[in-house]
Amino acid sequence: MTITHTRAGGTLVSGSVAGDGVLQLLQPFRFRASPAIGIYLRGSRDRRADRYRINQAADALRSAGHRVTVEIDETQRRAFAEAEEDRTERAAGRAGNFGARAERLQASSDAKWERGRQITRGYAGEPVKVDHYSANRHMRDLDRAHRLFGQSAEEQREADRLAGRADTAEHYEQHRTNPGVTLRRLERLKADRRGVERLQARTVEEASTGGIALEVLVEALVRLDADHADLCDEIGHWERIIAEAEAEGVKLWGPGDFKAGDFVRSGSRLLEVLKVNKKTVTVPGGPEAGPVISQANRKYSFNGKLPYDKVTGRVSAEEMRALLAEAEKAQPGGPTAASGPGPRDA
Repeated sequence: MTITHTRAGGTLVSGSVAGDGVLQLLQPFRFRASPAIGIYLRGSRDRRADRYRINQAADALRSAGHRVTVEIDETQRRAFAEAEEDRTERAAGRAGNFGARAERLQASSDAKWERGRQITRGYAGEPVKVDHYSANRHMRDLDRAHRLFGQSAEEQREADRLAGRADTAEHYEQHRTNPGVTLRRLERLKADRRGVERLQARTVEEASTGGIALEVLVEALVRLDADHADLCDEIGHWERIIAEAEAEGVKLWGPGDFKAGDFVRSGSRLLEVLKVNKKTVTVPGGPEAGPVISQANRKYSFNGKLPYDKVTGRVSAEEMRALLAEAEKAQPGGPTAASGPGPRDA
């Protein structure tokens, strides 16, 4: 038996034949099988080798009498754009599969519900006549209707679940390329890359002092270099996505767009900007219910920080004063800022 791992292909097991019990031995360690690629470790593609699970699998096979070779090559990888395209295509396939199954279950659920209604409608609330010859048939029909209603409800729950999964899969690409989500992902990826760079420097420093064996050093540096290459590739991909969004007119907000006293749009609310920071704006904190929250009408004393990637619009302090003045003219006696114009009006 051979267990191989590359980032391009994932962790695969070769040398197994149908009925030899290998899959059953490896299933506790998250190994699965498919007709196309054979036995594989779930979720191992485009990632570094999970040596812990690989060693567990190898030990289980050896304990069962198999000779096992483990081959790991962290340098074989595929471009992130290729991997992302593959994931998008598979998401589209899942959407179609889940959608079709949901439709079949929905049709079956509706049919069983209607059949149960037909049975009970025939009795129109009539009680079972215990001493009448029809009592047995009446009870059988009610039991049958009860089973149909139960089956219908169970299939309806499953149809709803599958429909939800189909919707999630259908909007996979839209969610992945959403500018706000992408910006947050980029922040995380860049932090991960800095962490890898620190580990690379620390590993080289330990090697220079003789604190690490040559074989271990080479293995660690190869793995870290592959991690760094993967992160650089992924960061470049998402930066191109952001550049394309900006070219199409999507506004990406930053500290240069605001000053204290402006109002920032987030979801269905407008919040007064109390302070402009490098990565966030400081706004009134708390679960405010009104559409416009200012320093004057806030209900809570503490502040919150809103990241720029969650900002969806801006109203300047001057524009807000004009809007509130118009609202007061339209409604003599005056709405306050809390009952002023909503974000859509602004």
